[in-house]
Amino acid sequence: AGARWADRRAYAYGVTAVLLLLMLAPLFRRPPVDSFPLSTYPMFSWGRNDARTTVERAVGVDSRGGRRPIPPRLVGSEEVLQAKATLAQSIRQGARATRALCRGIAARVAEQSGQADLVSVEIRTDTFDAVAFFEGQEAPIDSKLHATCKVGAR
Repeated sequence: AGARWADRRAYAYGVTAVLLLLMLAPLFRRPPVDSFPLSTYPMFSWGRNDARTTVERAVGVDSRGGRRPIPPRLVGSEEVLQAKATLAQSIRQGARATRALCRGIAARVAEQSGQADLVSVEIRTDTFDAVAFFEGQEAPIDSKLHATCKVGAR
């Protein structure tokens, strides 16, 4: 009975070792392959020439010149990507559409007590170094201003 128990135990250890090696095998592939059971997420790290990203956005400006992003719901949607699409579409449609959207955003900003310090709204396209941004360097490396409008009667 003791020998049989030892055989089962050796078998269990062997199966465990094989499964562990199979699970870790993707770590040793060259180039790394994104697959089950380990995902290296190469879609985020491979094939990028640089870390620049361009974002269409609405920015609120306070009386001291400080800037902060306008929340998506004031752009026209609770959804971030829909708000971004709204901004991008108005920019593509030209200055008249962008100014109209800017005025609408400014009117909604004027109704929000949490935005009372804002004196104007800008619609802009900003380019950021994504890596530097998340290291605290939040200033854009390039900007294009499409429209500016005053908030309310302030």
